[in-house]
Amino acid sequence: MRLGVLASVYITLATLTLSVKGREFSQSRDLPPLKLAAADLDSILLKAQSLIAAANGPSSEQDSARESVKLGVHGKEIEIPHFSLASSVAFPRELFRFCYTYYRPNKPISSVTLDFSDYSRRVSVTGQAADQVEAISKVLEKDLLHYSTRIGGAMFRRVAGICLMITLLASLGLSSAYWWNTRSYSALGMLVCSVLGLLLLILVPWHRYLPGFALYQSYSPFFLIRHAALIFFLSLMATLLGIPLSYFLPRWRRKA
Repeated sequence: MRLGVLASVYITLATLTLSVKGREFSQSRDLPPLKLAAADLDSILLKAQSLIAAANGPSSEQDSARESVKLGVHGKEIEIPHFSLASSVAFPRELFRFCYTYYRPNKPISSVTLDFSDYSRRVSVTGQAADQVEAISKVLEKDLLHYSTRIGGAMFRRVAGICLMITLLASLGLSSAYWWNTRSYSALGMLVCSVLGLLLLILVPWHRYLPGFALYQSYSPFFLIRHAALIFFLSLMATLLGIPLSYFLPRWRRKA
């Protein structure tokens, strides 16, 4: 009887030990829109690799890690089945899709994924050591946040586009009615500005000027070039906000 109890206890403890040992922890972090140079991304990846190597220890031929890089080029996805530095890969001047994957099962850090696109930017780390998983995911998030931007991404463009579309359509309707009744030059100018604003909103490739993720072969540190998308967007907003002045200013001058 005692042997049976001891055997069941031993089996239970062994099962719990194996389950705890094989248990993996996962940490995922979503990032805001990112813009950075290929060399900057290289330094982040190399730093992450050194941290992973320190956590997992040396690898053998039978226990080597698998790495891959996926690039989005002109709407197509190109996969490189080994680790390649982003700055050494021959791709166009700018990329809007990048995915890096590291996989080495049953290790303190078993997988690391950096998946960046226009719609989402996510860093995922999985492994058997919870503290190492947390530490590496925090380091990656902290390093990448240096290259974050508030303006960009599919959600931002969608919300801003809807607001601008409503504003421009309302301006178009009001200017059309005012011009039809008065035939004044101020109303005609307001009508033309509204039409031009709608054409810009529809025809300009905003996914390139306000991307959720952009990787450049060379990224200028100068303010005007680095924030060209922001300056362009604010200039457009200022133009649109200035449209009503073409309606009120002539009337104010007549009263004066």
